[in-house]
Amino acid sequence: MSKKYYYSWKECLIDIQKIARQVSLSDFNPDVIVGVSRGGLVPGVALSHWFQLPMVPIQTALRDFPTWVKYKPEQAHKKVLIVDDVCDGGETFHKIHEEIKEFCQEPQFASLWWNNECDFTPHFFAREVAKDSENLWIHFP
Repeated sequence: MSKKYYYSWKECLIDIQKIARQVSLSDFNPDVIVGVSRGGLVPGVALSHWFQLPMVPIQTALRDFPTWVKYKPEQAHKKVLIVDDVCDGGETFHKIHEEIKEFCQEPQFASLWWNNECDFTPHFFAREVAKDSENLWIHFP
């Protein structure tokens, strides 16, 4: 049986601010925020407001309600920040990166939670967890 962590809205908002701070303090200046549906939409919109940038939602689910719609950034969007709620196994971020790398100078990735046992490390993340070893299931608000 999985250990459950009930992630609150307050924690979520604080973690979005952590990512905004990390991006602000980095050398990366995105042209657009891309929110991965479903979990990346709330942090994507919040970061879009924070940085006063356009936000593009993309439908790229591999697990829950699997649907994949290819995303091709607009020509003006060379520095893309892709946002999701959790980088669990890394497959979604890997697949997005493969699709857009020829169109973007600097695609970078952010997630509220990063499972440090996966083979993808986002450029920005708020929380790190060994989700598999800890047998943890995160309940999002």
